[in-house]
Amino acid sequence: MITLNQLANALALQEHGNFRRAAEEQHLSQPAFSRSIQNLEASLGVTLFDRQSYGIKPTIYGKALLRRATTMLTEAHEIERETRLLKQFDMGSISIAMGIVAAETSGCRAVAEMVRLHPDLHCQVRVENWRKIEDMVQDRRVDMGLAGIYYKEENKLLQVEPVADHEFVFFCRSGHPLLELKNLSKSDLDTYPVATSQLPPEMASVFPGKTNLDKKSGDLTPSINAEDQTAARVIVAGSNAFSAATPVQIEPWLRSGEFKVLDFRQPWMKVRYGFIYRRDRMLAPAADAFMQHVCEIETEVSQHNKSLIKELFPDAAEA
Repeated sequence: MITLNQLANALALQEHGNFRRAAEEQHLSQPAFSRSIQNLEASLGVTLFDRQSYGIKPTIYGKALLRRATTMLTEAHEIERETRLLKQFDMGSISIAMGIVAAETSGCRAVAEMVRLHPDLHCQVRVENWRKIEDMVQDRRVDMGLAGIYYKEENKLLQVEPVADHEFVFFCRSGHPLLELKNLSKSDLDTYPVATSQLPPEMASVFPGKTNLDKKSGDLTPSINAEDQTAARVIVAGSNAFSAATPVQIEPWLRSGEFKVLDFRQPWMKVRYGFIYRRDRMLAPAADAFMQHVCEIETEVSQHNKSLIKELFPDAAEA
């Protein structure tokens, strides 16, 4: 009978192509590791690996087994994970990947509230580009994403729940030449560098500033590709580059006068993000709590962002 340990050993042998290194990874002696592979081959009645002087390579039978082995081990890990979740009576742990705006507006505040209420919570937080987050959730590298939801076609593996729709603005340093102009056009902004994260293809025709299209993904790449909002703010403060943010993200710098909002406002200037998780994966108790905290915070953030927009554009009709 095939065991999960045997499958794990076969995958290790494929990865390393060497019995000694594979045995070390699996914390087995080399003789014990070799017996495991031999027993697996005997139970199936085929040779799974060619043993050559230049290395170990899977046979046609080995390749077929290894394809199945990856799936079987993944599912076994999922069974163990779900069993642990069902047995837990506390928050346990959670891993979250957040987009830049989501992290600054509600995501990190939600984590802080959870840690305050549950000091023993184990939490992994990563701030990434929105496109990477979709892959991380799909590959089970994180439990949940909170990021921009830009999808042309529905991904059947992923559940997406919109949670935020905030208007953003373009901002620059105090004294920037663009501040001397009123009713700015896209062509006015196109002569200056823009510091922001990579944007979806849908933004290509409307987003201002010096940009170019990524040939592989079709995404819009700004002249200063800053996947960190702190970095973007520092760059804007010390140059003629401008950037984009929701007013709540840059309120302290607007109040101090270090940053000014550009006179450019369009209906498409909205940042939309939401929860992203696998449909077939049970959410941890901590994930449910995280979603609740985010939704509560977003109600407050939405109201405050709208009030700041009215303050920044007092004479303008709502975009």
